[in-house]
Amino acid sequence: MSYIFQSICDQGAVRPNNEDAIKFGTANNGDLAWMIVADGMGGHLAGEVASALLVDEIENAINAVIDFENKDWSCWIEIELNRANNKILFQAQHNSDQKGMGTTAVLAIIYEQQCYIGWVGDSRCYLYRKNVNGPDNLVQLTVDHTMVQALLEKGAITEKEAKASNNKNMLSKAMGIKKGVDVDTKQVAIHNQDILLLSTDGLHDNLPHRTFESFIKKIPEGIDIGRDLVEKAISQGSKDNITFGSILIK
Repeated sequence: MSYIFQSICDQGAVRPNNEDAIKFGTANNGDLAWMIVADGMGGHLAGEVASALLVDEIENAINAVIDFENKDWSCWIEIELNRANNKILFQAQHNSDQKGMGTTAVLAIIYEQQCYIGWVGDSRCYLYRKNVNGPDNLVQLTVDHTMVQALLEKGAITEKEAKASNNKNMLSKAMGIKKGVDVDTKQVAIHNQDILLLSTDGLHDNLPHRTFESFIKKIPEGIDIGRDLVEKAISQGSKDNITFGSILIK
């Protein structure tokens, strides 16, 4: 397999600084592809410290892997995200201007036609698959860790009420808030021409599903869609930082 990456990490139209972060790359002579997206939060500049610390820690952890073939990647993701979580917490506890900082996390690793995903918070991972015998599919693989999502799953509110909620971005779980974090994981099979997509809420909360999909269809044509996605999200009312990354499997 080979991989083609796209990414953009934009301050957006309203925020005074960018607290999002993204990193990606390959390892094991190009056999493995990875991407991580983070949406920081906290006091003045602290959110961007948390998100930067997270993506740097994951990059270092991947670079330190020696045995790729016998790795339980879902377990590895849980361990490394917890390691990063505790480092963010430690730094926040020892720097008064960073107290209370945290970040979301969504990490994807593609290896031997399998994709391993781990996430905390409301940054998302999607899979786009072109269907020659029917409609294409854009599927959200992650489930947001938000208070609204928790109420929706309990049946306390309807999907319509969830979409209209003013508190839909209130997280139920985040990185760096307490020692140890419960990481959700998922494993899915990957095929040639599949596209994996990672984003922060500044993007996906402001783009209807079909609009998002219409942009993604352009990736196999070699079109860089990042700037257009950002401009579309802003035109639809995004007031947050905006981050998008994709991996096209060839």
